[in-house]
Amino acid sequence: MFTRKHLRKWWNRALRRRVLFNALDREDRGYLYLAMTAFDEIRNVDVGTIIVKILAKLKDALKSPFVRRMETYGVGKSRILSRIAVGWGHRAAGEWADHVGFVRYLTVLELNVPSGWGV
Repeated sequence: MFTRKHLRKWWNRALRRRVLFNALDREDRGYLYLAMTAFDEIRNVDVGTIIVKILAKLKDALKSPFVRRMETYGVGKSRILSRIAVGWGHRAAGEWADHVGFVRYLTVLELNVPSGWGV
């Protein structure tokens, strides 16, 4: 499942980005450190599921603010605009809702609107 090298990469990345101690509580850091130092490879399914949950927390904490904004604002806005365009008869617009480029475009537009506009 997981190797020592793989877990060490996650640990170092989180440490460099200064999210290791904020994203993980003491118990999670202990599990990750123990798994990283004690085992060459994790084969146990129960230990693997614990490590997967811990790595999911780290992955979420390592996301940039822009990616978080894309997930919250951009995806919702693209679904709304896609639905409106499909309602107007543009059948290909149904694919817009899941298109990463369109979601990114809408997020950039929203972030660059001057304050006070479109109130």
